[in-house]
Amino acid sequence: MKIRFAYNEDIQEIKNMWRYCFGDTEEFMNYYFENKYKCENTLVVEDNDRIISSLQLNQYKIKINNDIYDTSYIVGVSTLPEARGGGVMSNLMRTTLNELYNKKQVISILMPIDYRLYRRFGYEHCYDQINYEIDMDFLKDFKSNGVFKKALNKHIDSIINIYDCFFKNKNGYVKRDKKYYEILFKEIESESGYIYIHEDEKQVDGYIIYFKMGDTMFVREVAYKNINALKSILKFIYNHNTQFKKVSINSIIDDKIKLIIPALKKIDINIKPFMMGRVINVQKFIKNLNIEENISLKLRIKDEFIDQNNKTFFINNKQVASTYEKEDVSIDINTFSQLAFSYIGVDEAVFLGNIKVEDIDYIDILKKIFNKKINYINEYI
Repeated sequence: MKIRFAYNEDIQEIKNMWRYCFGDTEEFMNYYFENKYKCENTLVVEDNDRIISSLQLNQYKIKINNDIYDTSYIVGVSTLPEARGGGVMSNLMRTTLNELYNKKQVISILMPIDYRLYRRFGYEHCYDQINYEIDMDFLKDFKSNGVFKKALNKHIDSIINIYDCFFKNKNGYVKRDKKYYEILFKEIESESGYIYIHEDEKQVDGYIIYFKMGDTMFVREVAYKNINALKSILKFIYNHNTQFKKVSINSIIDDKIKLIIPALKKIDINIKPFMMGRVINVQKFIKNLNIEENISLKLRIKDEFIDQNNKTFFINNKQVASTYEKEDVSIDINTFSQLAFSYIGVDEAVFLGNIKVEDIDYIDILKKIFNKKINYINEYI
């Protein structure tokens, strides 16, 4: 049994395994393997000249703490049924993490089927989304302030402008460019979805991505530059009231929809876990932080999968180096990742019992390094 990067001729075996594990439509699979799949970003486990497990490392640029990181998004983790339960996935994940370190990547993300599967590899919950379940009738009083058009490639620059404006003060989001949206248009089409833009006085100031799901309109993403655009989008949704009984809207957790819905108590609002994150290179991540104050701290990280992280780091102002001296603070890679992604604050980690300190004063030092932000990500593959 060996783990290696995929060859071109492996694609059919990988597709068959994907089909068995995920049950996606042929339209979506054709989209994925024509537009997203790359053999150089695919790791496989080979046993007796047969591929029994694989995963893909889809590449994104993610903005965290004002730095842009080339990031591997782990997708398509799949194993043949006869090979399950024998540690194949564990070996594949360990190899993957060390490959990412050797490729000089700093962080990684994945969307888990089950959080328990990936916590043991150092991934931890780092992203939420808010979900609204709204009966269509509760949107009838909103007024439209412009016109809607089906989004085309010629609208991509305007969509990028809306996206950048909507998320400019957020954290952890993907930096999207024209190529990204060209591929996204194909993805939405492969799943029979729609993208519409809102135009007011010849300015495109909002967009919506949605799907038909029985008696429900599912809104995967909505972004807007002003309150009029948001109200127009809600009216656009209501105009589908003869097709759908309700709408399910996913958005960033500080979305403003909840501030303008008149029948607020009659709708369901839930916070849903969405994505896990992991720091791949602790030393490099700390070096990239913009630490403005003078600090001195010996930070012990426990990481069972990447040896280069499993040590004590001496942080002296903006310098970071490994040390054999006794640590001031000890945390595992899971908690470090949540702090690094700014998903939780230091006080929360202390409350959870996930930080061990020799002196309480070191908590204040940690607060000079890490602070909580509003995270958002909405990539599915």
